[in-house]
Amino acid sequence: MSKKDAATESEDTAPVIEEISEKRVGCAHYKRRAKFVTPCCNKLYMCRYCHDENEEHYFNRKSVTELICTECDTRQKVQAECENCGVRFGKYTCLICNLFDDEDKKQYHCDGCGICRVGGRDRFFHCERCNMCLPVQLQRVGHRCVENVSRANCPVCLEDIHTSRIPCHIPDCGHLLHRPCFEQMLKSGHYACPTCQTSMIDMSNLWKYLDSEVAATPMPPEYADYKTTILCKDCHKLSTVKFHVVGLKCQHCGAYNTCQTNGFHKDSGTSDQADSSTSTSSRSPSTSSSSTFAEAEQNELPRANPMDEPPQA
Repeated sequence: MSKKDAATESEDTAPVIEEISEKRVGCAHYKRRAKFVTPCCNKLYMCRYCHDENEEHYFNRKSVTELICTECDTRQKVQAECENCGVRFGKYTCLICNLFDDEDKKQYHCDGCGICRVGGRDRFFHCERCNMCLPVQLQRVGHRCVENVSRANCPVCLEDIHTSRIPCHIPDCGHLLHRPCFEQMLKSGHYACPTCQTSMIDMSNLWKYLDSEVAATPMPPEYADYKTTILCKDCHKLSTVKFHVVGLKCQHCGAYNTCQTNGFHKDSGTSDQADSSTSTSSRSPSTSSSSTFAEAEQNELPRANPMDEPPQA
């Protein structure tokens, strides 16, 4: 055989060898040496994600009772090693979750969550009230518990959080949202939690900027003495402050993440009541103009250090 023919044959067989190699080590989601026999439709899939991408129904991997070894094609009950050739189906094996994976992601099974997570057992603890795994840093410094918080969907993309393979960000308010959704909100200029409207990052630079804007923008004389009652979305306290179109500053924590609880009125208390249909929201992290945020960005508005819940393995 000539070198040219050998090279041509090598090129033709390369995809076949690559296909066989991929078949033996798993799929795009996991590296393993077993296929699931899905009881819902009696088909063969490498993992639940491969199944869900091709079927119109979802598959619970805990319901699997049989699998097929990709090394010797032996059909058998779910177990850690093949009963025929002895190959181990995954370096990490959890027979509770029916999870097999050859990649080291520091997987561990959490009895409280009822699933396997990644990131290392030593880096996380299970909070009984939140009913989820949290970084150990929060165990030391404390955190705001929200009962069964991970059992809700992400408020941005509306996808599941508890069993998601996407990391979840944990703001100070305790509500969860997917990390990519959190980052996209920051890029879009929305800095308040979509669930409770509490600021998700340190906004002190923006509050200082709004202080200067208020000082540089005096109200017209006919409105200079008007006051209004506001509720702060950050500290949850009421304040009575001078009305200003730029923003209404909380007298307790200094935030502008506030809303009016009624109309505004003159300080004397005897003058005409202003129209209560006036907009009830002041300038807040999620409603400020793009120019305000652009100038705040120039002042290096700080970003939060991500604090993530470990995703599902």
